[in-house]
Amino acid sequence: MHADEIVELVLDTLRTTNRSRAADQQMEVSRDAPIFGPPSPLDSLGLVALLIDLEEQIQARGYALTFSDAAAMSEQRSPFRNVPSLVAYIAKHLNGVDRCPAAS
Repeated sequence: MHADEIVELVLDTLRTTNRSRAADQQMEVSRDAPIFGPPSPLDSLGLVALLIDLEEQIQARGYALTFSDAAAMSEQRSPFRNVPSLVAYIAKHLNGVDRCPAAS
């Protein structure tokens, strides 16, 4: 998966998340938007929901990636703080990973 594809996937997931959020709780949807932590309105449960949606979208494209694993949670700087850090994390973990045979 190319970096531009990953960015669009993350942005689409943010848009989807916004559909279920109140007008005053909308997340910014941009290439440098915050995801978790100030100034994002997303709380920890919202983050979990967003990451599940993102995992499902990645899986639908034929790749397996889990954000709740020890590697993601033990990062010195959270990969969930903004769009660029999340995109970098996804790219790093998908680099060299073969697609799942069922989704190809």
